[in-house]
Amino acid sequence: MDMPNFTFPEILSLIGLTQCIYLLVHMFMRASIGRRSFLPLIYFAVLGAAFFADALSAHFDAWSGGMFYLRWGSWFLLPPLSVLMVIQMADLNKVPALKDFWVLLLLPLSFLLSALTVDSAFECSVRYPCEELQDLLMVTGVMAGTISLLVIFSKKDLFKNVKKQKFGQERYWLILALIFLNALFLCAIFAKMSGFAGIGTNEMVLARTVLGLGFVYLVSTSLLRLFPQDTSRSTSSSQASAEDLSAEEKALARKIEDLLDLQKVYHEPTYARSDLARECEASEVLVSRVINVHFKKSFPQIMNERRIEDAKRLLVETEAAVKTVGAEVGFNSLPSFNRVFKEVTGESPGQYRKRHKIRVPRVRP
Repeated sequence: MDMPNFTFPEILSLIGLTQCIYLLVHMFMRASIGRRSFLPLIYFAVLGAAFFADALSAHFDAWSGGMFYLRWGSWFLLPPLSVLMVIQMADLNKVPALKDFWVLLLLPLSFLLSALTVDSAFECSVRYPCEELQDLLMVTGVMAGTISLLVIFSKKDLFKNVKKQKFGQERYWLILALIFLNALFLCAIFAKMSGFAGIGTNEMVLARTVLGLGFVYLVSTSLLRLFPQDTSRSTSSSQASAEDLSAEEKALARKIEDLLDLQKVYHEPTYARSDLARECEASEVLVSRVINVHFKKSFPQIMNERRIEDAKRLLVETEAAVKTVGAEVGFNSLPSFNRVFKEVTGESPGQYRKRHKIRVPRVRP
C-alpha cells in the first residue's frame, strides 16, 4: 500500500491540526468545562476541522463534495466565532449575551443565498458543488465574514476597560491579533477571487493556513492566562485544611516556608515550581498540593505576592529606580513588574512610592 504524499501546505495543516488537538486536550484537563470554556472549545474544534479538511481533502476524491463543504464551512465559521471570542476575551467574567450569537446565522444565510442563486442561474447540484457554486460560496462567505468583523467595531465600549483587568494587556493584544488575522484571511480570499498579483488557490490555502497557525501559536503562549483552571479542583483544594496534610506533607510545608522566608528563592526571576520540587526532593504534584492546602494559594500567587511585599518596602525605604526595585525582588522585566504590582496593590509602583514615601524635612542651618 502506497503512503500518501503530502504537499508543504498540507504538512502545515497537519501541524495546525495537532496544535488544535493539544489545545483542546489541555483545556479539557485544566479548564472548567462550563460556560466560559465552551466557546474556546468550539473555536479550536472548528479550527481543527479546517486544518483537517485542508490536509486531507486532496486524498479523498470520493468525498470531494463533502470535503469542500467542510473546508468552506469551518474556515468561514471562524470569523463569526472570532467575534464571540473577542467579546468574551474583553471580559473573562462574562460570556457573550444570547443576542450576540446572531452572527453565527450569517454563514447558513450565505449558503442559502448561494444555493438559491446557483439553482436558478446554472445547471448545478448543491450535493455535488460545481465551480460556479464554489465561487459564489466564496464570495458570500467573505461577505459574511466581513459583516461579522464589523460587529466588533459597533461595540464602542468593548475595549474600554480591558487593560484595567487582570492580564488585560495580554488579552488586549491577543484580541487585536485575532481581529487582524481574520482580516488578513478575508483579504487573502478576496485577492484569490479577484486574481490579484496572480494569487491562486494554492497560495490562498497556504496563506490561510499560516494565519491559522499564527493564532494557534499566540493562544498557546497565553493559554494559562486565557482559560481558567478547573474550579472543581481548586475548590476542593481550598476546602482542605492543614490538618488534612500528613506528617510528611507538613514537614514539606515547613521546608517550603524556610525557602521562602529565609532563602527568599522568589528573588530569582526564573525560579519555577520544578526548582522548588527539586530543592525539596519531592514531586511537583505533591508540592502543588501542599502549597494549595497549606498556603491556600497557587505557586505563582505566593511568588508574586512576596515579591511585591519586598518591592513595597524598597520603594518606601530607598531611592532606587523602579526598574532596579523590580529586578531586585525577582521580576525579569519592568512591564511585568508594573503589571503584577498594579494587580496586587491597585496602583503603579510610582504611585505607591509617591503616596507612602516618608519625606524627611530639611533642617536649615
